[in-house]
Amino acid sequence: MKKKNTTTTYLEWDKVSFLIKKLEKEKDYKFMLLVSIGCFLGLRISDIKQLRWVDLYQNDNLSIIEKKTGKTRKLIINDDLKNIINIAHQNLCVNQEELIFQNRFGKGAISTQYINRKLKEIFNRYSLRIQASSHTLRKSFGRKVYQNHNQSEHSLVLLMNIFNHSSIQITRLYLGLRQEEINNVYEGIELYN
Repeated sequence: MKKKNTTTTYLEWDKVSFLIKKLEKEKDYKFMLLVSIGCFLGLRISDIKQLRWVDLYQNDNLSIIEKKTGKTRKLIINDDLKNIINIAHQNLCVNQEELIFQNRFGKGAISTQYINRKLKEIFNRYSLRIQASSHTLRKSFGRKVYQNHNQSEHSLVLLMNIFNHSSIQITRLYLGLRQEEINNVYEGIELYN
């Protein structure tokens, strides 16, 4: 989109939890799982789309070769994510070797464009008024890690390594922290203080 700011943002964790529960209640298990994997593991959508049931179901960890970087990444699947995977598996899995996010023709993964369109619909349906895309999930993961580690420099170093960023400054920009700091400067200018 020309001359339009299309930067995606993140969801607060309580909204992530709300969204996952709503998708389960609506029996939209595919997008419940997609949102969960993105927010719990911080994977790029290109890596999520290539996952097979055998990669996740009844596993404690996941090892992938990132499509963008070619680097191997090892991840832990925590108990909450395992529960979500089990629910989705019971309702969706036909063959352990098939792609989890297979397109309707059964010939490859669903497109990123479809995922983005569907996420925008879902976010609008639940009045989650943010600039949303599949990248929102990865950024939500980053923000959760940042908050879990008391918004420390150490958390930024961890995220820099997880995201394979070349510097902490890039991680700050990615998470939108620099813009928040700038906004806080303007909000701190008060007439009677």
